[in-house]
Amino acid sequence: MMRADGKRLLLLLVAVAFVGGALLPGKQRDTVGTWLALGSLDVSIHVFFCALVTLLVGLNGVRAALAVMGTLLLGAGIEFAQLWIPGRSASLDDLVGNAAGVLIGLLLLWAIKRFWIRGKNG
Repeated sequence: MMRADGKRLLLLLVAVAFVGGALLPGKQRDTVGTWLALGSLDVSIHVFFCALVTLLVGLNGVRAALAVMGTLLLGAGIEFAQLWIPGRSASLDDLVGNAAGVLIGLLLLWAIKRFWIRGKNG
């Protein structure tokens, strides 16, 4: 298993990438999307990042309920902030993607903890 410092650093990097990408103005966001060949994967990216953030927060020792609430609040905060960013807007689809990602992250967290505990106990 990864050391605590490594898990925290990975969580920080993922959170910064999620928030940073979500708060880019429209033109810069489109440019980055073109560079990374993302196409129209906006909701899928929300699902991916929210699943990853939820999983990493949980793996850093935060209770699952707090990981869920924190990630949902992060996603909602991003959508709210996008109201003031040129070329961006809040989206119900993104909020649904965030919620789906949180559920996936929670399921992955449960599976990893169950597997890890089972593995330690033989």
